[in-house]
Amino acid sequence: MAFATAGGHRIEYEWIGIAEAGAPFIVVLHQGLGSVALWRDFPKALHEATGLRVLVYSRWGYGLSEPVKQFPHGIDYMHRGADPELRDLLKALGIEKPILLGHSDGGSIALAYAGMRISPEPVA
Repeated sequence: MAFATAGGHRIEYEWIGIAEAGAPFIVVLHQGLGSVALWRDFPKALHEATGLRVLVYSRWGYGLSEPVKQFPHGIDYMHRGADPELRDLLKALGIEKPILLGHSDGGSIALAYAGMRISPEPVA
């Protein structure tokens, strides 16, 4: 496990596997109450099935990421999960062409990120 700053907060993340140079990365986004730990062996199975490197992370307020100090999140929390949080994390880790794979809230954040056209490169 490692940490990066994204969206102004300390974010927990973990890499699973290695891949060939130039291969895309799969970025896994968790559901509303998820975290890196709650994915269990799914990221490893995903890496083994695809041969691609997988990034899992705990959004702000989840897992070992920096806790949220004030609730509620606000109705725009999924959009903020896309920009600045996901945008900053991808930039910090040097990921340019992510394949976003989200479950529940994570799927909504992935769609928001793709729809905002934040990245100069298209996302999958």
